[in-house]
Amino acid sequence: MLKNQKAVLILFLAVFVVSQGHAWAETTGEEPTDAAQTAAEEEQEDDIDLTDLVPPWEAGPLTVGGAVRFNYLWKSWDEAPGTHRGAGDIDYDTAYLNVDFDSDPWMASGQYRYYRYEGGEDSHFIHHGWLGYRFDDENQVQAGVNQVPFGLLPYASHNWFFQFPYYVGLEDDYDLGLKYIRDDGPWNLQLGYYPTDEGDGHGVSNDSARYSYDLVKEGSQRNKERHQMNARLAYTFQHAEDLSTEVGFSGQYGLIRNDITGRDGPHYAFGPHLEGNYGRWNVKLEALRSEYEPKNPPGMSRDFVLMGAYDFPYRVASKSNIYVAGISYRLPVERWGVDAITFYDDYSYMDKRESGYPDTAQNVLGTRLDVGNFLIYVDAAMGRNHPWLGPGWTQPLASGSDNDWHTRFNINVGLYF
Repeated sequence: MLKNQKAVLILFLAVFVVSQGHAWAETTGEEPTDAAQTAAEEEQEDDIDLTDLVPPWEAGPLTVGGAVRFNYLWKSWDEAPGTHRGAGDIDYDTAYLNVDFDSDPWMASGQYRYYRYEGGEDSHFIHHGWLGYRFDDENQVQAGVNQVPFGLLPYASHNWFFQFPYYVGLEDDYDLGLKYIRDDGPWNLQLGYYPTDEGDGHGVSNDSARYSYDLVKEGSQRNKERHQMNARLAYTFQHAEDLSTEVGFSGQYGLIRNDITGRDGPHYAFGPHLEGNYGRWNVKLEALRSEYEPKNPPGMSRDFVLMGAYDFPYRVASKSNIYVAGISYRLPVERWGVDAITFYDDYSYMDKRESGYPDTAQNVLGTRLDVGNFLIYVDAAMGRNHPWLGPGWTQPLASGSDNDWHTRFNINVGLYF
């Protein structure tokens, strides 16, 4: 694990240094001397611009970019010697590559990600990959692995951890199918049909090497999503030049195929959302209702389903109501290389509609720093009965864990190019 962290860190620093040299050479046509470098730094000491350090590569309509990210983390629930309980730990997060194409009326986008976990196991998989066609300025279609039109878009969150809907496949979800988008003034309509999920990538699990959460064929349940239909309608009220409120409603319905019984059961989710942009303030609100009715073999519980992502599956209550509330304030800085600082607090709550299943909650209080091509998230994430924010993994989103609040302090540093 340590060797891989060092290798990625060396790559990270190499890209940074090379980009500095390119930026100088493009301006002067020669390599920088120590004296010239010092003079340049003094001249820009209060006006450092890092936005062009590591630009994406462009060739006509084709753009290639990506990111490398690292985490510093401290977990309140780790108490064994050598764990994160002391001074914390530094871990490699992810590296990924973006490829985008735009030559009207055709467009395309793809991203592939690589993760490496404690113990040396690696996992890599597609994030998205689709081909699109614009009929005009208002209408387009996308075919392939694309973002499912549901709820607050593109995210229901401000923080690095996302809001809770992400962990049950209802935020930033990607599946394989066809999506139609109509953007007509204040109205935005999106319709989607997804015959299947995005598929399993490379990993040690049977079916969970993927970016977004889906039903997975793990263990004895063996369920899979199919023939999912989505509809999202939103309207934006423009109160003033920098004051607007979007209100909308989303619905989702699909089938669950059980490999053992060969039978299909339904699953659905729906709910309203609101997003307000009021100057430097942003507000996100959402209320969702979700239900799965798998056709498991006789005697097998239907109170939970098995969902997976990042190569790890866990149980999720089959019936739930989910509530989301988030607020942020963006402060422009434009000094010392910092473009802006965003302060936020995101809270979400899962009301499990299954007897004996305790509720799940999470709250993330944090700050995001925009520093040229770097994004830095500093988060204090608290969770109760949460697999990513507590000692339990398999049961927290179903029968629960210890029902106590736990804290993960996390700093994510990403270089985006």
